[in-house]
Amino acid sequence: MKVVLVTKIKNLGDIGEIVDVKSGFARNFLLPYHKALPATEKYIKNFEDNKEDYLKKAQDEFSLAEANALNLEKIELSLKANAQESGALYGSVGINEIYEALHAQGADYVQRSSINLPDGPIKEVGEFTINVELHPEIVKSIAIEVLPA
Repeated sequence: MKVVLVTKIKNLGDIGEIVDVKSGFARNFLLPYHKALPATEKYIKNFEDNKEDYLKKAQDEFSLAEANALNLEKIELSLKANAQESGALYGSVGINEIYEALHAQGADYVQRSSINLPDGPIKEVGEFTINVELHPEIVKSIAIEVLPA
């Protein structure tokens, strides 16, 4: 199914591009979340007429993500978890724990799906780096310290 993108989507395309995607992806994600329009003459004309609005909205989202990235730099995360004497954790520290810790420090703009643990869940005491994707073009690295409880 061909669609016109109205937002930038990572690994797919930029605003205004006409891309061919699987129909299920279009029907279940792109169209309901207003990330794309069907690539028919009517919608292409509609997009061209409102292109400035879509670009302004994208610029506003980018500016907001930049401001949030500056706020995220100020956050220092330190989590406590039950650990053995050797430093191995009983269980692990995952995305949910990091998400809760970020929200406790006022980072309400971070979504669970935007948190990336490069090496998987944290299973030992120490300092680690995670990535938070605030925008397709803005990925911020955050240092996390896991301490024994």
